Amino acid sequence: MGGLIAFAFFSQDLPSAQDIGKAPLAQSTMVYDRDGKKLLYQFEEERREVIKYSDIPQVLVNATVASEDHTFFTNPGVDLFGIVRAAFADLTHRDVGAGGASTITQQLVKLRLVGTENTLTRKIREAILSIEVTRSYSKEQILELYFNQIYFGNQAYGIKAAAESYFGKSDLKTLTLPEAALLAGLPQSPSILDPTKAENVQRATDRRAYVLDQMEGLGMITKAEEDAANASPIKTIGVTVAKIEAPHFVFQVRNQLTTILGGDEGAVTRGGFKVITSLDWRLQQAAEAHVKDQVAKLRDGSNVNNAALVSLDTRTGEVLAYVGSVDYNERSDPKVQGQFDDAGIGMRQPGSSFKLFNYLTALKKGATAATVVVDARTDFDGKASPGTVSGAGFHSQCGYCPENADLQYHGPVTMRQAIRESRNIPAIKFLQQYSGIDDTIQTAHDLGITTPIDTSKVGLSLTLGAAEVHLIDMASSYGTVANLGVHVDPTFILRVEDPHGKVIWEHNDFPQKRVVDENTAYVIVDILKDTTQPDRDFIFGGFTNIGRPAGLKTGTTDNLKDVYAVGFTPTLVTGVWMGNNNGDVMEGISSAIGPGLLWRDYMKEIFADFPASDWKRPANIIDANVVTAPGAFGGYGSGLLPSSLTPCSTKEIFVKGTEPRKVDDWFTAGCAGAGGTQKVAMQIKEVGPAAWKPYTDQWINEAIAGGRSYGRYSWNLFPPSGQCPSPSPSVSPGPPSASPPRPSGSGLPLPTPTLPPIFTPSPSPKPTR
Repeated sequence: MGGLIAFAFFSQDLPSAQDIGKAPLAQSTMVYDRDGKKLLYQFEEERREVIKYSDIPQVLVNATVASEDHTFFTNPGVDLFGIVRAAFADLTHRDVGAGGASTITQQLVKLRLVGTENTLTRKIREAILSIEVTRSYSKEQILELYFNQIYFGNQAYGIKAAAESYFGKSDLKTLTLPEAALLAGLPQSPSILDPTKAENVQRATDRRAYVLDQMEGLGMITKAEEDAANASPIKTIGVTVAKIEAPHFVFQVRNQLTTILGGDEGAVTRGGFKVITSLDWRLQQAAEAHVKDQVAKLRDGSNVNNAALVSLDTRTGEVLAYVGSVDYNERSDPKVQGQFDDAGIGMRQPGSSFKLFNYLTALKKGATAATVVVDARTDFDGKASPGTVSGAGFHSQCGYCPENADLQYHGPVTMRQAIRESRNIPAIKFLQQYSGIDDTIQTAHDLGITTPIDTSKVGLSLTLGAAEVHLIDMASSYGTVANLGVHVDPTFILRVEDPHGKVIWEHNDFPQKRVVDENTAYVIVDILKDTTQPDRDFIFGGFTNIGRPAGLKTGTTDNLKDVYAVGFTPTLVTGVWMGNNNGDVMEGISSAIGPGLLWRDYMKEIFADFPASDWKRPANIIDANVVTAPGAFGGYGSGLLPSSLTPCSTKEIFVKGTEPRKVDDWFTAGCAGAGGTQKVAMQIKEVGPAAWKPYTDQWINEAIAGGRSYGRYSWNLFPPSGQCPSPSPSVSPGPPSASPPRPSGSGLPLPTPTLPPIFTPSPSPKPTR
């Protein structure tokens, strides 16, 4: 009766023996590249990879049973003789053998069910549960649970992690006898037996010898095998250091995985998932190498200490390469702060690369690639006089008087020319006349910009990149354009499998949203392609050509704190940022020779063995000849249909229905010269707010007086008043072009006309912003 009462007392509130196999083990979540071959990192509380009993070699079973529980296969879960032996040792303080009182089953019960409290009550409860577990589970099942549960030291939980941590072996069946004996002996006291620490090697050797001796004594191995194993030196792969590849990418994977798992961060580190990411290891290695190389080249001369790079598949949003800083492990240099993710967390001004959203909005609202505005320095608040503004530098009278990066002002330029020369004044005029601030911000959000933009803080400077954005958002937005207007959100993960190999999430049937008409997107792509072609863009083309069709836009902040380049092919977009994380300014650098060259070299390498591809031209895109000067140095004119007086024309593309209908009326008979003859002259008729006109007129007067040539132009213009002076100012003649047809019934003695702005080659220009 007393025994029954005691049993009832100690067994009350005991967990079920069945729970030992149900309580989930914390397992490492493994993160791989897109091929599933390169392990990037393991999210874990305990480094563990669960295996089945069939994966365990007999030599490891024998070594464990010999060292931990001789009677394992025959005892009922407890070893009564072992308990008596251990009690005797405690009472007499005598060592009666290396074995202990706890069986393998009891060790498992202690770890999984009853805890490690050192009390008589806990030990009795442990014994009762061990007997119940033995009745409920086979010996093989108990061993499987034990091998997956036990801690082996060196951050390894479970035998699979232990074999990898100590010997670099993922296949347990390749373990040798000396290795199996060493592993089997570790659970007794992992911290002082861990042989990766020099001070533990002798203790680990002695413990291995004990295991081998027990195996030989039980007839599991021969004496010769024991001696040979003892003679084998202990060789491990060293202390396990948690290595992380593509670290900033991995942390983005963790964020997305947490979302996929319903916000359960614990599941990320305990769930044992297999994550196949979008990362292309070849591209990642190339990206990291080029970032380091370019920063090293610019560090001393230009004070460039950090950079970031992101590449995405334009069609799927898959992030293929992701470098958040030049060196993740650099923590001491404030200019680097390597653990900060400048690609996905950093907020940086993108400079002129933000102009994409402005020009695309203008195209949506009626402008075309041939629409012309006058590149003349302007106070967009109308406070300063035109004569004051036309001088370079800051003027106290100015309200908002931005400058072009090269401090030159080129007069009437098309949208195409304004983009490929990255001229600031035309960009602001397009924003004010066509795009509008609110609509441009909406376009930015539609394409992929996720950060809020406060219109009260940016104003017209929006188009020059005053709003701070994430690099990955800029890459995603340009990817939307490269995908001809279809946006796909970026993804870092392709597939997630649970510990049993079941796919629980996959990047299939992902949302694709058309945010821009494909024809409009094609036009902006075609313009941006100019910037990578030397024969189309004399500023950037020589620096950014990658030997295949590609579009690009760069950006530089006025204070040289940030430089940007975002470029794309039909299938891949890459964004690059350079700067210093403590805000130090760079020196003597531009977006072309900094991120532009990094972008070029990286893109050329990753595409080296692939055939070039181009965008398919939509059926609704048409060609039309318009009045603009041809070539990389051209782009000025009226943008209208040629007339009989037009001195030049260039083929331009348009969305069908947006091509110009009006015949050019800018080129007409000019003022009579000293000899009474007349030349064809340009009468600028800019469309825009009346507030622009005084500044445009100032530019015209300066051009007539012989200014605004820059070694490139020679202007023959009508005065702003429309009245010819007497005598007419002398202008520099230029080389003749093909004679246009004379107007019928003109009666005017018109000589062979010249192009109004004449290009005179000058030394190769340095790239500007």
